[in-house]
Amino acid sequence: MKTVLYVDDNPNDLFLVERACRNGRVSFLLKTTNSGTAAIRYLSRDGEFANRTENAFPDLILLDLKMPEMDGFQVLRWIRTNPATQMIPVALFSASLISGDIAKGWAEGANYFIVKPSALTTLIEIVRAADEFLESDSRNCEALTRFSEPRERR
Repeated sequence: MKTVLYVDDNPNDLFLVERACRNGRVSFLLKTTNSGTAAIRYLSRDGEFANRTENAFPDLILLDLKMPEMDGFQVLRWIRTNPATQMIPVALFSASLISGDIAKGWAEGANYFIVKPSALTTLIEIVRAADEFLESDSRNCEALTRFSEPRERR
C-alpha cells in the first residue's frame, strides 16, 4: 500500500485532509505529523517513528510551508539533501499565494505547489489526484499537475 505523509501544524487542516481522504475513498495510507521537526523524525525513523511497519516510508509528501520551529522550506531542504529521501515527490501544500513563496518552493526542489482550497469538494479532488498519481507508473502524472498552479478556488 502506498503512503502519503502530510505535514501541517494546523489541527483543522490535518482533520480536513483526513476527512477528504475518507470521503474520497483513496487507496493510500495517510500518515500525519504536526510539525517540521516531527516530519524529520518520521523520515529518519527516529523515536516513536522507528517502526516502519506502523510508519511506512512515504511515496509522496504533502508539506505545509508556514510552521513554527522548522518551516516547510527547511524540511524540503532536508529532504532534498538526504540520500534516503531526496527522490520522494514533495507537494508543497500551502495557503500562501505569495509569489516569493511559490518561486522559493520551486527553487528548493518541490515537485508541486498546491494552494490549499477553501472547499472540501476541491480538497477531495486533490487527494483523489494524489491517489491517481501514486497509482500511475510515471512520476510525471498530470493528476497533481492540474492543481499545481495557484489560482482562485471555487
